[in-house]
Order: sequence, then C-alpha cells, then structure tokens
Amino acid sequence: MSTPPDSFTVISACRALFQQRFGTLLQEIGLLSGPAIQAILRGAGDYFDEIIASSRRGSFQDEFGGLTASHLTLMGEDDLELEIRLDNLSARLFQETGGDLWKIHLRFVTLLKRADLSKSHNPVGPNAIIRGLEEMFEAADAITLDKKLEMLGRIEIGLQKNLPVVYAEINNFLADQGAETAQPNIVSSTDHVRPEAVASATASSTVTATDNALLALKQALFSQLPPVAPPKGKVGSGTVGSLMSQAALERLNFRLDELDRLGGIVPATNSPRLETLIPGLFSEENASPPQRPKSLSAAELGIPATAPEGLAIDTLATIFGSILDNPKLPDALKSIISSLQIIILKLAMRDAVFFTDAAHPARLLLDRMGVATFGLPLDVSARHPICKRLFEIAGQLRSSFKGDLATFNTALTQVDALVAARTTDLANGAKPYIPLLEQLDQRDRAAIEAGLALDKLIERGVPAPIREFIDNTWRRVLQLVLSEHGQHSSQWQANNKVIEELLWSFEPKAAAEDRQALAKRLPEILKLLKAGMERGGMSAEAQAAFFDISFSLQTQALRTGQGAGVAESLGSLEAKPSDAIETGFLPKSIGRPVAGELRVGELCLNTLDFATSQPAVHRNLPCELGDWLEIRLADGKTCIAYLSYLSPTTRRALFYNPDFGLALAMHPAILEKQLKEGAARVCSSTSLFDAAADRALRRTAKV
Repeated sequence: MSTPPDSFTVISACRALFQQRFGTLLQEIGLLSGPAIQAILRGAGDYFDEIIASSRRGSFQDEFGGLTASHLTLMGEDDLELEIRLDNLSARLFQETGGDLWKIHLRFVTLLKRADLSKSHNPVGPNAIIRGLEEMFEAADAITLDKKLEMLGRIEIGLQKNLPVVYAEINNFLADQGAETAQPNIVSSTDHVRPEAVASATASSTVTATDNALLALKQALFSQLPPVAPPKGKVGSGTVGSLMSQAALERLNFRLDELDRLGGIVPATNSPRLETLIPGLFSEENASPPQRPKSLSAAELGIPATAPEGLAIDTLATIFGSILDNPKLPDALKSIISSLQIIILKLAMRDAVFFTDAAHPARLLLDRMGVATFGLPLDVSARHPICKRLFEIAGQLRSSFKGDLATFNTALTQVDALVAARTTDLANGAKPYIPLLEQLDQRDRAAIEAGLALDKLIERGVPAPIREFIDNTWRRVLQLVLSEHGQHSSQWQANNKVIEELLWSFEPKAAAEDRQALAKRLPEILKLLKAGMERGGMSAEAQAAFFDISFSLQTQALRTGQGAGVAESLGSLEAKPSDAIETGFLPKSIGRPVAGELRVGELCLNTLDFATSQPAVHRNLPCELGDWLEIRLADGKTCIAYLSYLSPTTRRALFYNPDFGLALAMHPAILEKQLKEGAARVCSSTSLFDAAADRALRRTAKV
C-alpha cells in the first residue's frame, strides 16, 4: 500500500526534524564523538525507514520465520548483559517520555493508514534510540563491556531529561502539518493488552476482576500505568510486529532459565556476576547470609510494565512481595516459596488460565505449602521435618519442570501427602487429652442436672429472698463444688441436698417428732449454708440478714397448729425482699473467661472456660474438625492450633499444637465470641495466594 504524496512529504520532513533534534540532543550531552553520534543517527534513521516501509511488506512471520531463540543461547555473557541494559533503558524511556509520544504514534497511524501499527513501533520512539545505540556499540567493537555500560549510564541521564522536549516539538510539527490523531479505540496491536483483556485474562474466561483478587490486582496495576506508556517491542535487523514480541519472550525465558540454573533469585557463591545480570534484583547486603530475596519485576527483566508479559510479571511480583512481607508466615516457608518464583512466572506466561482459575495447580501448590506449615513457629528451622520435606519437593519441581502442569500436579500430590501425614500425627497426639476434656463435659452435665433440681424447688413457690439466694448464690456454690469434687462425691451430694432440707425447715411442724427432727438437723443445715456463703463471696451483712429471715421462718414452723404453707406465711417478704440480702448476691452474668488446667499423670490440659458451668452453644460454629485456627490465649497472645476434637454434647473444642506445647480445651461460648470479634479466625479456609493478592490489592489502592 503506497503512502499518499502529502503524507510522504510530512513523513520525510518529520524524519529530517527527528534526525536534527536528536543529533543536537546527543551533542549537548557532551560525551560522544562525532563518529559515535553519526552511528547513532544512522541506526535511528534505519529504524525509521523500516517502520515506514513495513506497510508495503507482506507477512513478517513469513519473512523472518527463521528467527528463534536458538541463536540467543549463543550470545556471550557480555552481549547478554548489554542486551539487558538496553532493554531496561528502552522500558524506562517508554515510561518517561510523556503524552506527546502517544500522540505522535496516533498521527503516524493516520499518516500511514495503519490501525495495526504497534505502539512499540513508533518510527521516532525509544526503539529507534536503542537501534542507534546498538549501531554505535557495534561500530566501537573494541570497547570493553565495562566502558560500554559506563557510557550507556551517562547517556541515559541526558536522554531521559531531554527526549520529552524533542517529542513535544515533533508532535507540534505534525499537528501544524495537519496530521490528525487517530481515535485510540480503532488502534489494534498484537503486542499490547487492552484494559478489558486485562480484566478477563482470556476471551473464554467468565471470571471478572471483582470475583478474583488476582484479576482485580492485575487490573489495578494496569490502571496505574501511564496511558502513554506502550509496551516495549524492540525492533532490530528488520524484525518488527508480533514476531519481535515472540523473540523478546524467548529472550526472557532464556534469562529466567539462566537465573534458575544458577540457583534461583539468590545468587550462588560461584556466580558473582549474577547480580549484575539483573541490576537491583538483589539486596545490597547479598554478601552477608542469610540473604533475603526480592520478587522479580518487569523492569528488572527489561520488560515494559505495559506489555502483557510485563503486566503478568509485575502482578506476580506484587503477589510474591506480599507473601514475603507477611509477618505471620515462617521465614522457612518464604524461602521455599521464593525459590519457585521463576518457574511459576514461566508457567503463568504460558498458561492464560493461571490468573482466572483459583484451582490452578501452581496456585494450589503454594496454598497447600502454607497449610503444611500451619502452627510452626515463625523462626522454625529449615531442618524441621516439615520444612525439610517442602524444600525437597520444591527442589524436585524446579529440576524437573519442563513447562507443563504435570510437574506441578506431582508436587501438589506430594505436599497433600505431607499434610495428610501431619494431620494423622496431630490427631493421634491429641487423643490422650480427650478424656480430660470429657471431665469438663461431665461437670457441665452435672451442673445442668443440679440446676434443674434447684429450678424444681423454686417452682414450689419460694419467697423472693430465698429464691434469689438459691438462684444466684447456691447455684454457683454447687457448680464450684462439682468442678472440684465431682458428681459422685459426698460434698456434692450434701450441698445438693441442703436446699431441699432448708425449705423443709420452713414448713409447719405440728408433730413432736417433726420438731425434734428439725432441732437435730438444723445445725448441720446452717453449717453447710454458712460454708457455701463464704465460698460464694456473700458478705457478712447479707449472711446475717438471710439467717435472720430463715430463723423467723423456722420459728414460725415450730409453732403448734400453724397450717399455712411457707409461701402464704411470708407474703410480706415476697412483696418486699431484704435489701441487705439482695445486695449480697453475686450477679448472674457468666463473667470473664478463666484459665486453668487439668492434670492426669504427665498430661496437662489447659482450659479456657468459665468459673461456673455454662450452657453449651447449640449454634453451629464457623469452623469444623480438622481446621487450623488462630486463637487468643488467656494471656492475650495468639497461637495457631489444630482443632482436633469437638465435644458432641457441649461443643467444647480441643486445640492441639505440639510445636508450641499446647493442648487447650476452650468453651464454645468463648470460641464463638472470639470468632465474632475477630480475635480468632479460621486459617484453613483462606488461600495463601488469594490472601496475598487481596493484601496487595488493598495496598495498591492506597497508592
């Protein structure tokens, strides 16, 4: 397709202006000789001409089908390092050259009548600059790599500072020449991801960004990119269009393979130059063990953030960064996960459903590794059997990964087996504590029975002072006696029977033998009541008031010929109870949780319960047997423990964590309250990967 004459004139004038202003910029930098500047301008001009002429060519894939990554593996280390630095520069120039470069691209779309013109193939864009620099370095082949890198670093400062001015002038020139900007929505590009594509990840996906934290994060990262920053697609040796994107992807895979071969993200001791291959990827103190790895990013790999691959890289980098920054994860787990970044990145760029499928094997693998380390101390040693096995699985995965899901499925099966074996060990370890927990259940059941007995006594029609004493004070006394001595003890039997005897003492005694029985039994009744009052915390004044009322009732009962019942004979007390007695009673509230312990031999079961038995929670708790929960202990600290047993009658929970020496029985009402207030949470139901995406999304939203 030929370029119209008027467009040809404008394009030719634009090329001349670009060469002139770019040459002036290079001269002002003051670091290059005349031949060096001429080499750069020659390379940039060749790039300009290739892009303009490409509209008349056929299939680029047909012309350059022989270009693969095979020759890239033949590059020396120096060449590779220079390539990476140039790619990094191209990415930065794309991101820093402002809206004028985007407008220039849209004007060339109009001039060339090519809606398919890629943004990375702007005739005057950063790729033209990179072509020129490559031409200069090729002409100066005798210069050492260190000299080239030093020169590149100094040139880069001037380019970043002055190129926006050059692009502003070129854009104004094209506007003055009548070159209109094309509508952005008609521009298509094989190497650029549209926002809607980011949201859906694949055309066949029905998952939206709001349904998936990963997709939402990916969309949020995309929305923060400058709209003028096109993806990098470096053109060289006549290579253009989608073919160059494939070559760049092959080159990226080659770099990732090299990283993985040399030991992953943390440099191996026998590879001192790895940190120079990808500047900024490692901490400044990487010579001092232990080294904390950083997550990979697109800029550090020379890939523009706006490219589909760059967006995928940065999304995963944000996820892994969130995992590595999580203070609740053991350091050993972070090391294991960080060692898998490279192969997961390579897989994610090949497998589009990675970002849409919550059940993707690679994501499930990280989740299950998190489950395998639940409850381990944050400073757990890498030699711990669980961590040691996870390191082995991760190492086998890295060494056997060939780009497919088979190795991930194998690793996932191995981790599941590890989790299952640990679950069995935990269940067996917790079994000896179940009988101790059942003692608490028996206490509760006995307390309920005692309460029912007291309720039946109250239903007979008891005056207010007596009823309040039974309900508030003696009910508590019975529960305390029961918890200490048990249901079959003589203490429990005596205290449980004394109230019935007290009420009997108030009944009329017409027969002489009844009065004799009362006189004989009354001292023991008063002794038991006195002891219970002391134990229940009843004040001396309230005790005296209660005994005064009791004495009046008992005296009246001894009078011969009294036929009225106790309720009728104390109608005045029913209407106006004693204030002294009322204020001495303990409240009915269940109170605060109380920490305790039960010991049988060498076993010690910690308890978090109430001082007196409380009814079971009949509502279903948002957790189930086999869950890992983060719970709050009596001292206010938190601990992750395995829910190994739930009482079928009281729903009392048995938590077990041998790595913390914890065996804890918790009342269901306390657990329910902790879960409701957020003091406790179910860890098992949370995906480590999705939770990291969610945290990263919230953090990104605040930026």
